[in-house]
Amino acid sequence: MEGTPKNSPSPSRGGRGQGMGVTGDGLLLLDKPVGVSSFQALYPVKRIFRGRKIGHAGTLDPAASGLLVVGVGSGTRLLEFLEGLPKRYRFEVRLGVTTDTYDLEGQTLETKDASHVTREQLEAVLPKFRGTISQMPPVYSAIKIQGKRACDRVRAGETVTLSPRNVRIDRLELLGFESGIATIEMDCSKGTYVRTIAHDIGIELGCGAAANNIRRLAVGPFKVESGVAPDAITGAKDLLPVENAVDHMPSIKLRSDSWAVALLHGNPVPAAGYVPMPRSEAVAAMAGMEDTTCGIFSQEGKLLAIGTVTPLGHVNPRKVLQPA
Repeated sequence: MEGTPKNSPSPSRGGRGQGMGVTGDGLLLLDKPVGVSSFQALYPVKRIFRGRKIGHAGTLDPAASGLLVVGVGSGTRLLEFLEGLPKRYRFEVRLGVTTDTYDLEGQTLETKDASHVTREQLEAVLPKFRGTISQMPPVYSAIKIQGKRACDRVRAGETVTLSPRNVRIDRLELLGFESGIATIEMDCSKGTYVRTIAHDIGIELGCGAAANNIRRLAVGPFKVESGVAPDAITGAKDLLPVENAVDHMPSIKLRSDSWAVALLHGNPVPAAGYVPMPRSEAVAAMAGMEDTTCGIFSQEGKLLAIGTVTPLGHVNPRKVLQPA
């Protein structure tokens, strides 16, 4: 389900007539509808913010809906720090059907009677998919092989061989089970394929299964409830400040403007030059994935840069966001 940030210039035509669009920098939480690709979901954003750089972190399949984190203007420079955030999905698992795409959008390969499967049997196989597991991505995926997507190679008649990858499933909860359809919610690491989870559950139960109604509910601290539909975007008021891009990581505040000047010129800041900022609830909840990366703020609370903390406590600027 995941991908690398896609940055592209805004189109020169369409939207609100000719000329420049709305100015603004920050993050946009987009609630992508079913039936469009992640790239297509950005069209309304590009029309509104014409002339601004636009990008997104973490691709969603056309058949999936939900949260797409979009960068606008300087916000695109922070997308790389959002790529590794954990995701939350809710989806259905339709028992008794196996497809080539592992979801109900694909061609049916086999059907079996799944009426004998009980909720207890389904609950019993879920622990096998919790924790760190090895997962085989579906060949109908956006994984690139020598510069070309695997799904495009398959549709062109090529035989595609992918390698398994390790992913982490922190939570896999059965919310409901009725008429051979299980509703599941999952918290997982970057790179986890929901469709493969559904397919593999079907293998474990011996009846086959395919995913349906996949919806991304969260990316790190960002929730789909705060998202806006593409056709409802009106302008800069829909943007979150760039400072929100570091909500998931520890942050520091420089003690003086002189340290800010030094930092913006690429110089490290010693431990005496900054103080840790209070940790938010979102950061505390995600402490397990924390590393040495941190947000660096000015005295006025403006995000100046992303940095890394050395074992000696020095902070080295990694990406400077403000002009020196």
